[in-house]
Amino acid sequence: MITLINDICELDFLPADPYGARITALADTYGTAHDFALFWVQKVEGMPVAAISRIDGNATLCCTENADFEELSEFLKVSGYSSLTFDSKFSVKLGITPKNTSFTVKYTGGASACKDILFDYDKKEIYALLCECGFELGDYGTFLADVCSRLNKSTASLAAAECDGRLCACAFALFEGRKSVLLGAVGTSPAVRGRGYASRLVGALAELKKGKEVFLFCRNDSLADFYSRIGFEICGKWAIC
Repeated sequence: MITLINDICELDFLPADPYGARITALADTYGTAHDFALFWVQKVEGMPVAAISRIDGNATLCCTENADFEELSEFLKVSGYSSLTFDSKFSVKLGITPKNTSFTVKYTGGASACKDILFDYDKKEIYALLCECGFELGDYGTFLADVCSRLNKSTASLAAAECDGRLCACAFALFEGRKSVLLGAVGTSPAVRGRGYASRLVGALAELKKGKEVFLFCRNDSLADFYSRIGFEICGKWAIC
């Protein structure tokens, strides 16, 4: 049975994985009192086995092998979503063909210590840099509201670097969940790529958050080798549809 939750403590069962990080970080940011932020839990024989979040149409699914995938599939069709992020290994069981998929990597340690990392920066400059790097962020107002909501609730963190006094790279702990953290929005200005800015920022965030399990979704498979050099290893594949 899938039911809408009233208490975010109902999500405590979620594992230390990137999907659990997204869902619990969003629940801790927005709570359960808003129509735009909804959270459901599926139980089988009284035991919680899956959770779904939907924020302004963008859904995340976190489930175990014991989930009722037929019910999940029907629920997702009926409830609707503009995008759905989930573990690609469940694609067949859910009857879903992803639009995109790539490697999920997990931090295992070993990133080098680094200096000159900035843990706050002008959000308009961050937005402009990420747009320059090809991220599809929507309008600035929406980006600012979403990012600031998570930063203010300590369910996200920012790291940035400058070159010649100007912003040249950034990275986020996008979703700081209760047991795990998902890094992302890693971008470097094309003019200074290849100088190690991105790897230093990702490594700094990974080390900072290593008290929890730390994950990152590669934007494409070729980036797995890049992240392996700073202490990450492939642990699966994410999917979005």
